[in-house]
Amino acid sequence: MNPYYPITDSLGRMIQELATWRVDTFRDHRPELNQFQYIDRFVFNPLHEGSLSNFNKESYFELIDALSADYRITDALRLRALVSLNNTISKADRFVSPLSRDFYTYSTNDLNKRGSYDYDNDNTLKLDGTFSLTYFKQIGEHNLNLVLGSNILSSRSDFKSFSAQGFSNDRFTNVGFARIYKERASPNGNVLIQRTLGAFFSGNYSYQNKYSMDASFRLDGSSAFGSDSRFAPFWALGLGWNIHNENFLKDNPIISEVRLRGSTGVIGSIGFPAYMSRSIYNYYSDNWYSTGIGAATQNYGNTNLEWQKTDTYDAGLDIGLVQNRFYISPRYYYKLTRGLITDINLAPSTGFTTYKENLGDMSNEGYELYLRANVLTRKDAYVNLTGNIAHNKNTIVKISNSLKAFNKQIDDIQNNPDNALYAMPLLRYNEGQSLNTIYGVKSLGIDPENGKEIFVKNDGSLTYDYDVRDTQPIGNSTALAEGNIGSTIGYKGFMLSVNFWFRLKADIYNQTLVDRIENADPRFNVDRRAMTLRWSQPGDNALYKNITDLTPTKASSRFIQTESLIDLQSLYLSYDFKRDFVRRIGFQTIRASIAMNDLFRSSTIQIERGINSPFARSATFGLQAAF
Repeated sequence: MNPYYPITDSLGRMIQELATWRVDTFRDHRPELNQFQYIDRFVFNPLHEGSLSNFNKESYFELIDALSADYRITDALRLRALVSLNNTISKADRFVSPLSRDFYTYSTNDLNKRGSYDYDNDNTLKLDGTFSLTYFKQIGEHNLNLVLGSNILSSRSDFKSFSAQGFSNDRFTNVGFARIYKERASPNGNVLIQRTLGAFFSGNYSYQNKYSMDASFRLDGSSAFGSDSRFAPFWALGLGWNIHNENFLKDNPIISEVRLRGSTGVIGSIGFPAYMSRSIYNYYSDNWYSTGIGAATQNYGNTNLEWQKTDTYDAGLDIGLVQNRFYISPRYYYKLTRGLITDINLAPSTGFTTYKENLGDMSNEGYELYLRANVLTRKDAYVNLTGNIAHNKNTIVKISNSLKAFNKQIDDIQNNPDNALYAMPLLRYNEGQSLNTIYGVKSLGIDPENGKEIFVKNDGSLTYDYDVRDTQPIGNSTALAEGNIGSTIGYKGFMLSVNFWFRLKADIYNQTLVDRIENADPRFNVDRRAMTLRWSQPGDNALYKNITDLTPTKASSRFIQTESLIDLQSLYLSYDFKRDFVRRIGFQTIRASIAMNDLFRSSTIQIERGINSPFARSATFGLQAAF
């Protein structure tokens, strides 16, 4: 809200409508053809909205229970069963007062539709069971560990929701005061059931605590996949070499641990919709016929839909120095996901627009480096340092025709100035590029002669006209490196833990420069740079175009900036009261603590973070006592 708007009237009453603007919706109009369309847009007082009875409440309940049983058949053979239950219930209630700005423009005939109430309820029950037979045997310098087992997982989710409208008073917030359900929004509900069944075998062998080998094999089936491809095999193989146990390094005063390891295998994932491979029917409960209600196919099934599989390759080295006071662990990995589950476009004449198919490959390649140092270790004091740094390169190897059609839909969105997303660098899918690639039209900046932006077309020619067909990769948000640096310090009863997160040289599309400067709405508070850094006369080397140019600014490389940042993510401080004092007052231990998040952030660019998740600066105080 602009600071010069009044909040209350002369009688001290909260003002709802602060101003009315007559807005020309055709920013790129042609005056000679009289192509204008004006509408009224209002500026509302957020404090008035906050004084109403609006609420948006959520509640979450989770129950976790686990039961395990072990039976030792022999000294080497053991039978184990583990059963766990997880029940989560989440509810959401949202009430919007009939006096809210959402209903400000309702006509007299629609006054009885003002006010709304939305309710959601989701009840999920998961039952997980694992049964295993373990064999462990040590014969001289040989160690053998074998595990044979099976597991079953059943998940049932029951979702219900409804939306009501028509509240007569701001204070009548109970859903019982609603007049009717919202138009074309009858009560909704669905039940999702998904089950998986698997069997597994794993083995570990080591010799002289020098050489080790791990191998595993799984056969998993899931109801989410096609009836002809329910089950899929997965495997893994790993080798390890404890070099520090070799004679030439054994009892070395400096090198306490050196371990070389590597692994390969094929893994799968099951985080997919429960019924994506089935033909689903939707009943039209609002249309009744003499023979009953009608149903139409909502989703075209695919009985051959298979598991999505990932080939993995991993190599690492663990080095411990000076009795493991200093520890270094570099790691390299490569992952290729095959058979990505994507939508395939169909001709509308078939009755369906898409169906699920295994098409598309994606790779991820990167490195990680982990460091740890026990700088100080005493009876009443210690200082530990930890850090890690990583880089990942993501590449789209192959995509389906539906993702190519998706790119065309994104072009249409960014060509429409009435769509709120037209000024954002929306994601596109192209082979050889990354999921983190930023797309837009290449820009050479503002022409000093006339204040217009100069764009580069795909053929290399220059133009003042923005054409979404010239969209190309203009950056990549993948950082050169990112990681964490942390420290834990203890002294007598005090303990301090801090953790920093950093990122180096990542391309960022600075949306703040677009929304708060060139596409700024003068009805609301704007960035002062919207006036001070604009082009104003020939010869100006300005960052932003002429303020009289009302054409909407769209995604271009002009707003790409390279960011490096450091963020103090968490700080934890605690104090353990002295044991003699605690026991005198009848306790075993007492600890007071404070935990804080997002305390400090320093970046090479200026950009709004907003007030929504995941950004939330918070402080939590705690007091723990044990009897």
